[in-house]
Amino acid sequence: MKPKIHVIGTGGTISGAGSSATDASYESGRVAASELVGSIEGLERLADVHSETMFATGSENLGPHQWRILARRIEKLAAHSDVDGVVVTHGTDTLEEAAFFLALVCKTEKPIVLTAAMRPSTVLSADGPANLFQAVITATSPQFKSHGLLVVMNGLVIPGWQIIKTDSVALDSFHAYPGGSIGKIVGNRILVSGSPNIFPLIGRFHDHLLNDDELPFVETVLLRGGCGDKALTDLGVSDCKGLVVAGFGGGTMPDKFTDLLAKKASSGCTVIVSSRVSRVTVLEETMTSVKSKNVFPSGSLNTQKSALLLSLALDANLDAQELGKLFNVFSTG
Repeated sequence: MKPKIHVIGTGGTISGAGSSATDASYESGRVAASELVGSIEGLERLADVHSETMFATGSENLGPHQWRILARRIEKLAAHSDVDGVVVTHGTDTLEEAAFFLALVCKTEKPIVLTAAMRPSTVLSADGPANLFQAVITATSPQFKSHGLLVVMNGLVIPGWQIIKTDSVALDSFHAYPGGSIGKIVGNRILVSGSPNIFPLIGRFHDHLLNDDELPFVETVLLRGGCGDKALTDLGVSDCKGLVVAGFGGGTMPDKFTDLLAKKASSGCTVIVSSRVSRVTVLEETMTSVKSKNVFPSGSLNTQKSALLLSLALDANLDAQELGKLFNVFSTG
C-alpha cells in the first residue's frame, strides 16, 4: 500500500506565476496546491497525495500568527491514522523562520517536510516541481523517520532548525548551519550523507498552540559602521520586553551603544546579541561585554531566529536563568 501524504500550500514563489517564461517578476500564491501536485509526473507512484491551500501570498506576509494556524493543522493531520506524513510548500523569504517555529512548537512522530522554490512555476527551469517531488520522497522514506522537521531544497535534505538562506536568487540558496545536510536526493533515491542532527528543543513550546495570544513583540536593531548609539536611541522609550541586536562579527558593539544597552536591559528588557553575518557565532567571550545579567549571546542563531525564540520564551514567562539555558543550547557543540 502506498503511503498517504498530505500537502499544505501556503503560497510563495513555488506557487507564483508571471507573465512569461523569461520574466523575473511574478505574483506569489496564484497556483493552488492541487495544481502543483497535479503537475508533477510520477508523484502518484510514490504516494497517495492529498492537498489543500491554506494561504495564497508571499511569505513576507506570513509570521507567527499564520505559522501557529499551520502548526495546528499539521498536528491535526498527523493525528489521523490515514496520514503518514505532511509536506508544506512555503515561500523562501521566511522559510528559515517558519521551519524554526514549527520545530519549536510541533510534537509528532510523523514526518513533516517543508519545501519551496527560488523560481516561480511559469519560468524556464522552475525548481518547484522537483523540490516538491523530492519532499514527498523524503516524507515517505523510512531513512528519515524520527528525524524531526526537515527541509528539502535543491536536492538536499536539511534539518529544519538549521536551515538558513544565504542568497537572494540562487537555486542553492539554502544550507544547514551549523552542520550540514543529512541527505542528497538523486532521481528516486535518497543518499544519506550525515548522521541525524535532532533538534534539542523539538516541541519545547508546544503549549503555544493551546492559546490564541499574540507573541510578545521583539525589537531588532542592525548595527552598521559609525552608528554609535543612534540605533538604540531611535527606539525611544519603547517598553519592549525583548530586543535582538545584530552586532558586528562575533557580537561586538560600539562603546556608546553598549552603555545604553546596559540601561535598556536593566529596565526589564531581555537582550540577545546576535550578528549581522550569515553564519553566526556569538559567544560570551566573543561579544562585547555588557554590564547586565539580562543580556545573552545568541550562539549560532541569526537575528531573525533569535527574535522568534525570544518571543516564544517571553510568551512562556521564562525567567533570566531559564532564558540563559535556552540560548546556551546554541552555544554548545
